[in-house]
Amino acid sequence: MLLVPVTLFATAALGVVLFRLLMQRDFHATADRLFVALVALYLVQSLLVSLRWGYGIEALRLPIGLVAAVIPACAWVAYRSLSGRSGLGAAWATVPVAVTWVAILGWRDAVDLLLPIIYLGFGLMILIPVMRDCDPPALTPIGDARQTRRALGLIGATLIASAATDAFIVYDFVRNAGQASGHLISIVQTGFVMIIGLAAASGRSTPEEAEAAPLPDLADHNDHALVLSRIEDLFAREGFHRSEDLTLRRLSRRLRLPDRRISEAVNRLRGVNLSQFVNEHRIRDACVLLRDTDQSILQIALAVGFASKSNFNREFQRVVCQTPSGWRAASRTSAGEE
Repeated sequence: MLLVPVTLFATAALGVVLFRLLMQRDFHATADRLFVALVALYLVQSLLVSLRWGYGIEALRLPIGLVAAVIPACAWVAYRSLSGRSGLGAAWATVPVAVTWVAILGWRDAVDLLLPIIYLGFGLMILIPVMRDCDPPALTPIGDARQTRRALGLIGATLIASAATDAFIVYDFVRNAGQASGHLISIVQTGFVMIIGLAAASGRSTPEEAEAAPLPDLADHNDHALVLSRIEDLFAREGFHRSEDLTLRRLSRRLRLPDRRISEAVNRLRGVNLSQFVNEHRIRDACVLLRDTDQSILQIALAVGFASKSNFNREFQRVVCQTPSGWRAASRTSAGEE
């Protein structure tokens, strides 16, 4: 039967992703632990669904429901932790999980309504802020901001799509005795597992700020120019922007300012988000190295704070409208003519 190999293949692939995460992450950051837990939950869920629908093991319906209720809450708490917001604020996420578990154990008919609502709610709470905010989560390295926001958006959208799928399955069982549900679960489960696995693997955090308490706001709330001046002075004096692990939280703590004050100053006075602002300073330094040294493009990219050559090339073209090699050749030709 096609259902079993397809879903089990996705489960095996997710197992590989989980193994790589366990080998690569140091788990000092709360967000890293939560994203790995999210991958593990989807792995367990995928295996249980494969066994239930592949072999008709109805006894697995209970554990499938219990795990399904935890997944969206775990995804939202992981997003919240990556954004630098942890503690009691995330505790309420256990409430819908507990309500669903009680319904699973004592009122099965309510579960078909509760699960889609929970997935939809948590999915929207992830997707809407990600689409609205231009800046990276506070604990995300600046260089990973683009892929992290994309990954979080995928996780939120997948939870919403899962809610829609659950609603359709309920409809199919009511109208057609579940005739289309098996094939749908096979296709959708495979897609969701791969998306969540790859997306959660992108949720990297920095460990040193993950458990730190926020510092007081010592700035004049109306003086964005002063905040921006302090940021640029820090970059000029210490090259703070060249740290590969630079995050919004590290920058805000160094300046003893709230995260939002940093973002507001950059957004309003420079018209770009924090990632673009930092990368523009990095590109400026890279231009000096391209002009004055014979270092390779990769060496220069790493020296100014980029984690990969591809990210460096993309940002260089955005800022300078040329490739690094093209700019180097043009600058040296111009210097020779002078």
